[in-house]
Amino acid sequence: MAELPEIELLRQKLRRNILHKRVGVMQMQNAKGEALPDGAGIEDAALKGRAITDLHRYGQYLFLELDRKDILALQLGGELSGELERGPVHAEGGEEPRAAALEIQINGQQRLRFQGTQLSNRLRMLDENSDVDFLTKLGPDPLMVHGEGLGILREALSRRRSALRNILLDDAFAPGIGGTWADEILFQARLRPDRTATSLSEEERERFLEQIPKVLDRAVRCQAKTNLLPKTFLTRHREDGHCPSCGGALETLSVGGKNALLCPACQS
Repeated sequence: MAELPEIELLRQKLRRNILHKRVGVMQMQNAKGEALPDGAGIEDAALKGRAITDLHRYGQYLFLELDRKDILALQLGGELSGELERGPVHAEGGEEPRAAALEIQINGQQRLRFQGTQLSNRLRMLDENSDVDFLTKLGPDPLMVHGEGLGILREALSRRRSALRNILLDDAFAPGIGGTWADEILFQARLRPDRTATSLSEEERERFLEQIPKVLDRAVRCQAKTNLLPKTFLTRHREDGHCPSCGGALETLSVGGKNALLCPACQS
C-alpha cells in the first residue's frame, strides 16, 4: 500500500531515472493477465515517443510533464502503488500477473508499473484547457509544510470537529498521509486517534501539527523501511505488538470504520 513517504520516494527515483527519456507503449491488464486495449482511456498516440521533461508530486499525485506541454497525472495511494522496473512492457501471456496493472514503457528499457484497483480512474491527461478542479479540493502537501507554513494546517484544523485520525486521512486537510503514518503521527504526539479536534488544548494542537511533517520527513529519510525507522517509532513495533515507550501491549481501535493502532497508556 502506497502512502505519502512511499510516493515521495518513487518521485525521487523517477526523477533520477526517467527525466528526458521517451515514453513507449502503454498497456493495461486485469488480474488475469488479459490485456485491456482501451482500459487506460488514453490513446497510445497521445504518449508514444514523447519525452518526459519534468516530474512533480503533490499529495498522492504524480505529474509527468511531456514535451508539447501536456501532463500525465497519476493518482497513487490507497491500494494503488507504483514502481520502476527493468525491461519492456510485458506481452500478454508473459509474466504471471500479480494484480491488475498498468505498464508504461520508458525508452524501451524500463517500465513504469502501477498495480491496484480502478486504474483507469487514476490516470488523466491534462493540457492547458483541462479541468483541474480535483486538485483545488486538496489540502496543503504535508511534506511541504514547515515552520510558518504550519499556519495553513492550523487554520484548517480550527474548522474541524471530527476525530484526529479521520482528519489526517482527509485529503482536503493534508493529502496522502494514509493509515500507517497517521497512527505514527498520533503516537508521536501522544494523542488518542479518537480525540476530536475541538477537545485539544493549545499545547496539544501544536504538538499534533508539528508531528505531521516531522514524522513524514523522517519516514522519507529512512526510505519508509520499518527496520530503518527510530526504535521510538510505533511503526517498528506493529508486528511485536508492544509500545516502544512503555512496553505495554498495543491495541486497535475502530475510528471512522477503520482500525487505528495505539498505546492506550501513552496515548491516554
